[in-house]
Amino acid sequence: MKMQHYNRIKSYFQRKGRQLIKAVAISLTICLFLWKLNCLLFKLENVICISITGRLANAMFQEAFVFTFAKNKGKPMVIFSSENPLTDIFTLEGLNWKYDSTHLCRCYPKYFDRWDCAFDDQYEKLQLSSKDTVQVFGYFQSWKYLKGYERDIKKLFTFQPSIRQRADKQLQDIIKSFQDKGVTKKTVLVGVHIRRGDYVTEKTFVNFGYNVAPETYIHNAVKYFQDRYPDVLFIVCGNDLPWAREVMQKYERTYFVEGNSPSQDMALLTGTHHTLMTVGTFGWWIGWLTNGTTVYYKHTYREGTDFMMEFHGGTTDHFPPHWVGLD
Repeated sequence: MKMQHYNRIKSYFQRKGRQLIKAVAISLTICLFLWKLNCLLFKLENVICISITGRLANAMFQEAFVFTFAKNKGKPMVIFSSENPLTDIFTLEGLNWKYDSTHLCRCYPKYFDRWDCAFDDQYEKLQLSSKDTVQVFGYFQSWKYLKGYERDIKKLFTFQPSIRQRADKQLQDIIKSFQDKGVTKKTVLVGVHIRRGDYVTEKTFVNFGYNVAPETYIHNAVKYFQDRYPDVLFIVCGNDLPWAREVMQKYERTYFVEGNSPSQDMALLTGTHHTLMTVGTFGWWIGWLTNGTTVYYKHTYREGTDFMMEFHGGTTDHFPPHWVGLD
């Protein structure tokens, strides 16, 4: 009796299981049909789609890339399949874009970058007709993507007036606070960005191969600027100011900025003449937008790591050739 009861229960669940699998298969088929029908009825023609990932500086690389890519391929509009995080920070002048919440971008082919921190020529070679729409996905962290569009990118990343005005006022106040040390409007200002934080504390970043600049690099970089500009003031921002103070407090003409938002830090430091960055994309953009002399820590990754692979054999695609890499 027990065996018969067991067999009946087993047979019942087998029937129900087959029915459930059949019902799921039918549901998936209907969903796929409706999705394909949606893609056929509602089309996005002759645009570039992108979904922005990451924080401020990563988003800047992605939007700069999609701007130049759209220009090069003759695409009049960029569609963001996620919210645009830069609208409150920059004017985004020259970028014809809109946010599309219908997920229609998913109907089109997606092209991933092969290296996040190097130039990928697949986009240059990609042949698109006047009606083709594609998705692009990656971090696009190479100066080569911006080549030929430098003026346009600077207009794109013009800070919103309220941010720019506050940064200019803060810069003026900093200069005034050092008047007793001989700082004037003619003093050369060097914006310093210290990137440590999660690169030091998070195992994910450490194991992936991220490096941080050591104390010796900071002293070498400070000396680089002091040798060239006897009348110089260093303005320091970053995500590890206690470490920065410990390392740079020996330099009398150094101001440490506290209490700013990331966008305010970037606006402030791009108002200086030159850039001393350590590692990371935030400092990269400060250097690029400032357009003076940029000094960077040249060991941005650890050898033999996954992060090293993202640079495709070296940092020549990542850092502009006229920037100065130091140990």
